[in-house]
Amino acid sequence: MRGEIIVSVLLGVGVGVAATATMDVLGAFARRLGLVAGARGTWVGRWYLGIARGRFVHSDIAAAPELAGEASAALVGHYLIGIVLSVFYFVVAGFLGVAPSGFLIAVGYGLATCVFPWFLVLPALGFGVFGVKGPPELKLFTSSVLNHLFYGLGLWWSCNLLRLAGWLG
Repeated sequence: MRGEIIVSVLLGVGVGVAATATMDVLGAFARRLGLVAGARGTWVGRWYLGIARGRFVHSDIAAAPELAGEASAALVGHYLIGIVLSVFYFVVAGFLGVAPSGFLIAVGYGLATCVFPWFLVLPALGFGVFGVKGPPELKLFTSSVLNHLFYGLGLWWSCNLLRLAGWLG
């Protein structure tokens, strides 16, 4: 059992990086098509750095003073969260005895992770639950749904690559 958890964690780290990168690449295409906009990465980095300084909630993150290292904090935090969510996915899938390479399971999990921006990140940035208080041009709700769908697709394809390579049952 312990060995299975270690393997799940290791696979989860690699898949988390791949799924997060998929989210970023497909999100960039969706932005070019005008389907999504989302909160600026530097705002999220400002939020992460603010948390480290004891401030979790902002009335308007855009009005908060800029902090050195926002972009780096956003990128590192984004990938760490993607990795943690993927490790959790692998561990729970193993515990439940379901294949992490299943399309509906991976995409459903990716969409389920929308709870974090909807109920945690967007309200803490000052945009309210589901981002309803945010600027309409940011398309916060749609952006979170599509980006997390892309994360789920990244989970699915990377798990299937591992399965085809023989590293995943």
